[in-house]
Formats: sequence, C-alpha cells, structure tokens
Amino acid sequence: MASRIEWHKVKPATVRDELIELVIALALIAVGWLSLPTLLLAVLAELLVTVALSWYFYPQRGLRRHLADIAKMFGLLCFLAIFILASYAGAGGFANGPWPDARSLLGVVLLVAVRGVLLLREARASSDPRLYWARRALMRGGALIVGSFLAAFTCFLPGVLLAQALALVWPSRAADLAIASVYLITLGVLACIISTMSEQEIAGISGNPYID
Repeated sequence: MASRIEWHKVKPATVRDELIELVIALALIAVGWLSLPTLLLAVLAELLVTVALSWYFYPQRGLRRHLADIAKMFGLLCFLAIFILASYAGAGGFANGPWPDARSLLGVVLLVAVRGVLLLREARASSDPRLYWARRALMRGGALIVGSFLAAFTCFLPGVLLAQALALVWPSRAADLAIASVYLITLGVLACIISTMSEQEIAGISGNPYID
C-alpha cells in the first residue's frame, strides 16, 4: 500500500458495510442488547476464529505454529482491551457490573461461528481460495488488530468527552454508546484504508501472510 492514502480508491462496498455494522451495533447498544465489553468479546472471538480457520489454507505452517498464533492473538487483544476498557470505566461504564450476561455471550459465539463457517465455505468454493480468504478474512483481521491498537488512544479522550456529553441526555447508555461508536469508527476507517490495497498486494499477502 502506498505511503500516501488514496482515498478515492476506497471501495464503496467497504464504506457501506462499515456503516451498516456501526448502525446495527449502536442500535443494539441503545436497546440494551449489546455493551462495549460484549463488543470487544465479539472482536476477540472473530479474530481467534479467523486465525484458527487460516490453518485450512496454510497447512504447511503446522498445527503447533497455528496454536501459537492463536495464543499470541489472544494475548495481544486482551492487552489492548485493557486500555479500551479503562476508557470505558472512565466514561462511567460498568454500572451494571463487569461481566456480560450468559445470553449475550452465547449470541456472540454463535454469530462469530456462523460468520467464520460461511466465509470458509465461500472461500473453498471460489476459484482461488487463498486469495478469497486473504481479501475477506485476513484483511478484516488486520483492520481489527490495527484498529484496536489505535482505539486504545482514540477511545481515551474523544470517547470519554463524548460520553460526558451523552450523559446529559442518556446517562444509562452514554458510556457504551460513546466508547463503542469511537471504537467502531476507528475500525471502519482502518477497513476503508485497507480496501485501497491493489489486487496485486492482496495476492502477495495471500501467498504468505505470516511475517515470522
């Protein structure tokens, strides 16, 4: 990807998908069916499923190294989540306790599992399974990782300030709506930037997405 971001190359489909995800997530938060901690769990689960299923496309890497990838991804996301949750706490979150309910956890697991299985089936049915997997799964995984890293900073000041403003009109959902919106917008911007990558760049990544 070029050092200068070519915004005119952002794919409209990516913008559409990110906006839809943002609207749906905020709507679920508004009605109390989703919270910021549950959203982070969904991102963590999606990344772990993506890394785990990647073993199908890169079996030469070996099971042990794939298990190590899963462990490293889990540790990295948990570390980044600490900073995002700290911003959430500073914005007045955790009013109902630190843990999401069992029903929401089950919903996260089911949704992420279904998405992973569907992507795997679509990739296997495509003419170039690795290229499809790289474009649809690995690129999104990269956006989630880098976006979560940046969100550790963006959620701290803008998120807390937004929560303070929302608390004036909607105190019970202010922290979740504010931090989640900043987090999702950060992820969406990264996804749009990644969508400007050329097919040649994605093809190169699909050949070997691992740097170690």
